[in-house]
Amino acid sequence: TVFVDHFSGLSFTFLQKSANALETVEAKRAFERYSKSHGVVISHYHADNGIFLAVEFMIAVENDGQTISYCAVNAHHQNGKAEKKIRDLQDMARTMLLHAKQRWRSAITANLWPYAVRMAGDVSNMSPDDNGLSPMDMFTQLTLSPRVKHSHTFGSPVYVLDSRLQSGRSLPKWRTKARIGIYLGTLPRHSRKVA
Repeated sequence: TVFVDHFSGLSFTFLQKSANALETVEAKRAFERYSKSHGVVISHYHADNGIFLAVEFMIAVENDGQTISYCAVNAHHQNGKAEKKIRDLQDMARTMLLHAKQRWRSAITANLWPYAVRMAGDVSNMSPDDNGLSPMDMFTQLTLSPRVKHSHTFGSPVYVLDSRLQSGRSLPKWRTKARIGIYLGTLPRHSRKVA
């Protein structure tokens, strides 16, 4: 599920295994925790006529003291800002996956699509517009500079230090000290330094 703030253009992507109502309510809760961590309280949703009409979702909105409005059937233009953002995220994710596939054919598969969409959202949220403000700056009403030092190209090889070395123990001299992995973006629940 992708949530888009209409004021700032900030997007929040929540990875789901299915599009059922319970997981969509969990996505709503995750978005609200994320927003609250940045000092923003969600009071209204504007959605299409999909899973957001489910009784469980409507009850969650009502229980949280929020309101919700819906687009007319087949009237995607009534939610144009969100539809455009979702399309932009899909285009960015497709580009990142195709680029990574060209560089590391044996490791990159379409299964990485959700991670590419989430990373596209992260990049989009931190990218400044012509006025020098990013969606994150506008959403939080603060100026946050991106951590470019810790950014990597999606799908690039990364090396993960052996956990025994991380805990202060040593390994024999000729033993491999790291394993190779794929960069999928930053972890949403950790420091922005943690890939």
